[in-house]
Amino acid sequence: MQMPSRIHIFGASGSGTTSLASALAAKHGHRRLDTDDFYWLPTEPFYQQTRAREVRLGLLRSALAQFQSWVLSGSLWEWGDPLIPEFNLVVFLVVPMEVRLARLRA
Repeated sequence: MQMPSRIHIFGASGSGTTSLASALAAKHGHRRLDTDDFYWLPTEPFYQQTRAREVRLGLLRSALAQFQSWVLSGSLWEWGDPLIPEFNLVVFLVVPMEVRLARLRA
């Protein structure tokens, strides 16, 4: 079976979405993208100000169009529904809360 070319991986913080996306992208030659890079404006410290919904959608849509094969990690909740038709595989990671919290603390 051939690896799907447009994959979205999401789950709660600490569930491993970034790690899994990175591993799959590296193994199969896909480009890895993360929703945080589009959702948040670059600030110091990080994660202080969000981009407007239509701006982040446009930026992400443009980035996805640049590559034939990609793995997108992170949440699109409440803003990314227009991108759902772009995915040919969606993975939802479920990890026990204790494990996620330990990862986040580390």
